[in-house]
Amino acid sequence: MTAMISLQTVEIDPNVVRPGWVALLIVLALGAATFLLWRSMGKQLKRIDVDRDGADDPAPSADPASPAGSPSPDGDAAPTTSDPKDLTKTPGDHAPK
Repeated sequence: MTAMISLQTVEIDPNVVRPGWVALLIVLALGAATFLLWRSMGKQLKRIDVDRDGADDPAPSADPASPAGSPSPDGDAAPTTSDPKDLTKTPGDHAPK
């Protein structure tokens, strides 16, 4: 306990305290790791095969655009059954009549 009190009361002279070799080695190791990762990323990006000829063109569609195939503005889908009695129900009607 007395050693702890004596360490707290000692003032540190700023002319004596300097960064050590350990801090320099840590900074150099981080710089070297960053450089190696940067170089590896460059190699990986060069391996990517990109089709630059058709990159901006939209993908072709096999089906022609039709208003019947587009969703309604309400967000409800139209009934798809061919039974006439099912067509009388509204999309929000879930209870049997």
